[in-house]
Amino acid sequence: MARSGSDTPRLVELAEKLASDIEDRNLKPGDRYLTTVDASKLLGVSNGLANRALQLLERRQIITRQQRRGAFIANLPGELSVPPLRRVHFLVHQNYLASEGVGNDMVLLGMQEELPGVHVQISFLPQENADGFVADLIDHSLTAKARDGFILVRAPFEVHQLVSNSGVPALVYGGIYPGITRLTRLDRDMTSIGYLATDYLLSQGHRKLALLSRQETRPGDHDTFDAVRRRLTEAKLDPDALYERFLPPATSVCEASVQRLLIQDDPPTGFICRTVRMANAVREVAKKLKMSKKIDRVLCDSYSPANQAPEHVFLRPLYSSEEQGKHIARMLAAMARGEVVADEVIPVELDASAK
Repeated sequence: MARSGSDTPRLVELAEKLASDIEDRNLKPGDRYLTTVDASKLLGVSNGLANRALQLLERRQIITRQQRRGAFIANLPGELSVPPLRRVHFLVHQNYLASEGVGNDMVLLGMQEELPGVHVQISFLPQENADGFVADLIDHSLTAKARDGFILVRAPFEVHQLVSNSGVPALVYGGIYPGITRLTRLDRDMTSIGYLATDYLLSQGHRKLALLSRQETRPGDHDTFDAVRRRLTEAKLDPDALYERFLPPATSVCEASVQRLLIQDDPPTGFICRTVRMANAVREVAKKLKMSKKIDRVLCDSYSPANQAPEHVFLRPLYSSEEQGKHIARMLAAMARGEVVADEVIPVELDASAK
């Protein structure tokens, strides 16, 4: 069951433990600090996670790291200048925590480079009365000495409206509902996602396509759907050439829906998949059915690490997760200073290396 409440991301907790270790040992600027291996032992985690926690301290300007020399204290945790924001809340439903790349380590590292010392937390939206939950967060923020910033990820309309009316520094990480006029967004180019995915499948010879999307659609989804239909119209394909399915986050449902499509006499052979779960379902069902026709899939939303080989043809945002974190932080900091901040759209490109 999804829950409400707030969590501090694991990476932030580990970095805080290291900062406490620096204070407990009364270390001073210039003193040598832990290696990655030593930090791993202190924290009881893998070397990779310990290294990212040290990176976070570096972005906060608490330590410096030099190749082959190690880490050194740069500033004491309590002596850094006060950031423009006290805390940043990611407002997100629990179901989307992993699928939207929310709070991923590289996004956090990018934010900390721009806003060293700002506390980041994931605030989970409840299934019911989400606006009441957010209203409490906003009330606490408005009574504090320093302001909080808010990032909305696939939040319901009521939350968009409430945050828009509150005047707090806030950014929508995705599309904004029509009629909401006082929020700023950072989003991938959802229209280009639709065009590029469709163009790729048409170039592979497919003349019947299926569009698999989430059961709960958001404004950005509509931009993608419109672009797909527009491309098919320009290609002079029959309107029946596109099948649309809106699916819950359940592998069994995705696979059953794909199977129903593929066992038809003249099935769609090109699939535009919003999520990894859907793309995996197409791959597995086509393999199980031993399709004689070539089945291709394009993944719209991919949040895999940069060093991980892609399993599907996918639409890649031209900003890395770390760069997106930097953009988020800059935009929120400007809002906290009272500046007007314009929407920003992230260009995308099609990566067919998994073909």
